[in-house]
Parts: sequence; C-alpha cells; structure tokens
Amino acid sequence: MLFNSMQFVLFFPAAVLVYFLIPYRYRNYWLLAMSYFYYMCWRPEYALLLLASTVVTYAGGLLMGRKLNNTSKNNRHKKAIVIVSVLLNLGLLGFFKYFDFIFDAVSDIAGSLGITVVHPQIDILLPVGISFYIFQALSYTMDVYRGEVEPERDFFKYALFVSFFPQLVAGPIERSKNLLKQFDEKHDFDYDRVRSGLLRMLWGFFLKLVLEVRLATVADLIYGNYKECTGYQLLLGTVIFAFQIYCDFAGYSEIAIGAAKVMGFSLMENFRQPFLSASCKELWNRWHISLNTWFRDYLYFPLGGSRKGKFRRYVNLMIVFAVSGLWHGADWTFVIWGALSGLFQILGDLLAPARKTLGSLVHLKEGSRIHRVLCVVCTFMLFCVSLVFFRATCLDEALVIMTKIFTGFNFASILATSPFSLGLGVYHLLILALGLIILFAVDLYRNGGKTLDDLFGNNRLLRWGMYYLLVTLILLSANFGAQEFIYFRF
Repeated sequence: MLFNSMQFVLFFPAAVLVYFLIPYRYRNYWLLAMSYFYYMCWRPEYALLLLASTVVTYAGGLLMGRKLNNTSKNNRHKKAIVIVSVLLNLGLLGFFKYFDFIFDAVSDIAGSLGITVVHPQIDILLPVGISFYIFQALSYTMDVYRGEVEPERDFFKYALFVSFFPQLVAGPIERSKNLLKQFDEKHDFDYDRVRSGLLRMLWGFFLKLVLEVRLATVADLIYGNYKECTGYQLLLGTVIFAFQIYCDFAGYSEIAIGAAKVMGFSLMENFRQPFLSASCKELWNRWHISLNTWFRDYLYFPLGGSRKGKFRRYVNLMIVFAVSGLWHGADWTFVIWGALSGLFQILGDLLAPARKTLGSLVHLKEGSRIHRVLCVVCTFMLFCVSLVFFRATCLDEALVIMTKIFTGFNFASILATSPFSLGLGVYHLLILALGLIILFAVDLYRNGGKTLDDLFGNNRLLRWGMYYLLVTLILLSANFGAQEFIYFRF
C-alpha cells in the first residue's frame, strides 16, 4: 500500500479515527493489527519475515535481561545472544537481498580458477522494507546489550515498535530509546498537533507527487538513452536525479513523520535541507539521518571511531560508507557510491589547509556568504558525481556516463539542446519550475531552524493560500499515477 495511493487515502483516516475512539488499553493492539495489515497489502507472506525478525530480537532481549549481573560469564552469554540475533537477522537480509550478489562474486572467483559454478534456479523476491525493519530490530538488541534500554516484556508492544506502519517500509529507522516508550503514553486528540502532522504530510505529498514524478520523467529519459546523450545532458540528468531522490525520500519521511504525529507519536527527523550543506561531512549529517546515525552508533564507534588516530578514523569511515553503499543495493555500483561518499569526506579533511590558503590568496573570507555559496555548490556537485554510480544500472554504464560527463562536455552541445526536449512539455516544465522555487524557498526558511508550522502558522491568509496552492499542484499531478518510492527497492 503506497502512501500516494487511494488505498492509503482510505486506510489512514479510518485507522486514525478508530485509534482515537477506542479505549487506551486497546490502542496498541489496534495499531499492531493495522501495521501488519498495511504490510501484508504488498504480499501476505512478507509478514512471516517481519514476525521472524521480531521474535528473534524480542527473545534475545529477554534472554539478556536474565543476565543482569555484569560477571564475565554473564557478559559472555549476553555477547553470544547478540551474535546469534545479529547473524539470524542478517542471514534473512543476506538471503533475500544479497544471494545473487554473493553467488555471482563467488562464481567470478571460481571462474578465475577454472571452476564452473552452476547458478541454482531460485526465484528470490526482495521483501519491501526488510533492510529498514531488520536494522530497527537490531538496534533494540544492541541497546539492550549495552544496558541503554530495559528488555521489553510486552511482546505486542515490541512487535508494534518493529512494525509501526508510518515508518515500517522506508524509515526513519527508529531507536527503541525514542519510540518504544511512546507506546505507553496516552495520546488524546489535539487539534494543533493533528494540523501540524497533516501539514507535514501535505508537504511530503507535494515533494513526491508534484516534484519527484516530473523529475523522474526527465532523469529516466536521459539515463535511459545515455549512449546517445552528450556530457552536458548526462550532467543535467544527474543533477535532476539528485533532486528526484531527495524529493522522493524526503517526501516519504515527511509523510511518515506527519502521519505518526497525527496520532501523537514523534519520529526522528530524517532530512535537514542537505543540499544547503557546505561540506560533504555536513551533507551526510543532514541526509538519511536515521541510517547514518545507525551506522555511526553500531558500526563506526565499535570500530574505534576517531579514538585511534587519524589514519584509523579514515579507514573506519571508508568501511562504514562502503557498507552503507552495500546496504542500499546488492551491486558494486552502490559500494563504489558509498566509498566515494567516504572518500570525499576524507579529501575534504586533508585539503582543508590548502583551501584555507587558497581562500586567503584570492581574498575570500572564510565564513562569508560568497564563501558559503561556493562551498554549497562544490559539495552538491561532488554529491552528483557519486550519484552516477547510484543511478546507473551497472558498472559499465556508470563508467561510460562518467567519461562522457568529463570529456564530452562542450559549450556547443549546451546551445544546441532545446530546453523543452525533456519529455515533459512546456506545461509540466512550468509546474516543475514553480515547485522547485517553492522547495528552495521553504528549505532556505527551514535551514534557519524554523518549522513548517512557523512558516504557515502565523498568517492565516498565507497559510490557507499555501494550502490551496499545494493541493492544486498535487491534483494537477494526478495523471502521473501512484509511483513507487525509490527507497522501497532497498
């Protein structure tokens, strides 16, 4: 059931209405039933995998709860429980998401040794959201092991934590320290909170239905014909894809956060205007925050973080971003994309003195507005370079596109390209341009720490005018249909 579908338009109000009407003691059961119903709308058998991950991590938490005394024997038992829980969950994820990738890698190695390996005929379909809910369940296991949360004894409440439908299939990846305790709270209907949640949902629908679908049309057209495109066109397609994936995933996150807020739950922010970042490090502190902080807390810090010297910090950073790339997809293109993201941060750190010297030579004051703008533009372009590997369907395609961008870029090709040959036509291009202006203005406003409520809450005329504008633009986009969110593939 997609957020941007008529099924969800009917499902969500009904689920919320019943939630507020029934007694408090039944609300978690209702949300749990609705969460499993929501997930089973894709394929009913998916629920078995969700339940398996839930049972394993719940049982692991209870078993660790029996080893409260920090004796060496108990600590060894707790560590063994964590290892088993992690292996079982990653085993599920590895089989459904990485079976073909791992088999192909082994087959290539065997082939180089003259050994032929026959690929088993297994039709494996990737369950939607498996990467997200398994990471959420594993965070609970590791938090219990570290003593940061108490083992949850109510199975139904814990099952709701893993399956909570607003963020089940594409995040934000919540932590038990934040979300689990909220299921013990009593959430009454509050008009201001509900309005605030609906506003965030509206903004998310605008990002997805008005901007993403049009940006996707252009990006798909260019990347689908990459062999015939010039370097300029491929660069344009990559920039457009950067905005597409931002509008797609930030749009989902806004809808998820807003939907939870309507019912009284607070989810963590997942995006904070990443394209206004002045460095690659800052960008990754603002992009997919729930995943990046997950890797920071459960991989980067255990590897040693920055505690063991600069070289070790760089190695840990590369490991984390390479693994993060693999988390996004079972292909070497994603690993390279992740590695580039880590490499750009390392180079940014190493070249900081040189940038400072260069700035003083050209009398560019560090921290000035023009300095910030230049840093933002450079950061965005580096992000786009890495995205070529994210968007390309294979490594060969990515290398061809990269070569064309850096060698097939000439001024004549720019002049020869019609701005209206992008697969949209003038009408939709004008809507896209208006939508991007609105996005840029709102992101600039929110970048100062303000919220959508601050923007639309004080002036009634402005608030209702913006409501009508966003709704009108969404309705004008209905002919594009319900497009799947990109991160459902991961």
